[in-house]
Amino acid sequence: MTRAVRLFLTLALAGMIGIGAAQTEINVISFSQGFAFPDLFTDGGTAKSERLLAFEQENDIVVNIEWGDESSVRQKVLTDLISGTGRYDVILLGTDGAVQTFGYAGYLEPLNAYLESGDYDAWFDLEDIYPSVLEANTVEGNIYGMSYYAFGPGMIYRQDIFDRYGVEVPRTMEEFELAMAGLQAGLEADDIDDVYPLTMRAGPGEEPSLDLTGFVYGYAGYPAWFEGGADTVEEIKAENARPDFTGAFRDGFEAFVNLAREYGPPGIATHTWVDMMNLYSQGKAVVLFPSAINGYAAITSTELQDVIDGSAFAPTPVGPSGEAIQSFWSFSFGINAASDAKDDAMKVLALLTGQEALQAFADMTVWPAAPYASVMRSETLIDRYGEAEVLLNEQAMLESETHYFPYIPELSDFMFQIGTAASQAVSTGDVDRALADLQRWAEETMTAAGYYND
Repeated sequence: MTRAVRLFLTLALAGMIGIGAAQTEINVISFSQGFAFPDLFTDGGTAKSERLLAFEQENDIVVNIEWGDESSVRQKVLTDLISGTGRYDVILLGTDGAVQTFGYAGYLEPLNAYLESGDYDAWFDLEDIYPSVLEANTVEGNIYGMSYYAFGPGMIYRQDIFDRYGVEVPRTMEEFELAMAGLQAGLEADDIDDVYPLTMRAGPGEEPSLDLTGFVYGYAGYPAWFEGGADTVEEIKAENARPDFTGAFRDGFEAFVNLAREYGPPGIATHTWVDMMNLYSQGKAVVLFPSAINGYAAITSTELQDVIDGSAFAPTPVGPSGEAIQSFWSFSFGINAASDAKDDAMKVLALLTGQEALQAFADMTVWPAAPYASVMRSETLIDRYGEAEVLLNEQAMLESETHYFPYIPELSDFMFQIGTAASQAVSTGDVDRALADLQRWAEETMTAAGYYND
């Protein structure tokens, strides 16, 4: 074989196997394997769908996804961002700390220019996305995340059990406490000792903070973490606003703790959203509140027909301030600022969180937790829940106060400490001790971060 022939065969083989084809690999990290992205990853999240393979071929991109449990994924994202290695191009975010903390730190790529370019109009209709979703993913004017699903506050409850005991659906927190007492009295009168009026989450760590701080907002009427309601870096520094956890923060915190202790199940001080969901799906809780999405997860997974037929949705009650109890979260994805393929990463982000992907998720889960109005009002969800209930969920999205907690770089640390304090208080009943410890930690943290002049 001559040298020329060998060279020809080598080049031909290289073309056959795609060497030199300049395919970019985009690495994604997420949890919820086999659940998220059903239109892109099949066979329990282990295989690529025809839609994903066609996308890869059209864009000369190879999409790699790494799955893991929630805590390990969060830790891997944090490690990658701090190290600046850019191991993951498209990363999981959440609007309860990650967007804020990583955004302020400069670890995330702003998405504004991409979205304003018009290149992604076929994927994202910004007019169709609920404003609250974009607001929740925005820090100092920069959009850092696009939502895969999101939810506002709400109450999932057993209408059949309310009716059995003559309990009215509460519109205020005062009425809510009366409703809990009425349910408890009815259950006790019927000698039912394995069904509880209320399920909430109060496990240590950041888990309870999303809901607990929604109580604080409803009772104070503003984010009462810092004096005067300061809730941005600029306001806290300009007003020299000190932590206020033993002040205006207290009423909402105490209400959450007392309701959990009085009407929740044993062990509630260790409960996560999974425990909330399971308790309700097993028919062992009458009310799930205020993260209604966990109630929908229960309804769509339970085998108990009474739970399916007897459940209903209502807006969260209004607190003493006149503001409703809040709970808002977006399961979002963003681009690592250290990625060396940001343009291709944006294409993958569009694939993951565009309208077509979100409709596929809604079709599979039948959760009214869509960031898009068109998906929320889709035939899938209307047929399952009826137009009235779907529109109530839409109302929750439209009326949500997404900044019911401060947007500061330290948010992730605060969420962990607040949730842990709540768990401690639910376990011991000692609200004063839990808040005193939280106040001391917050003062030390904000002083060390250089927020105060003195």
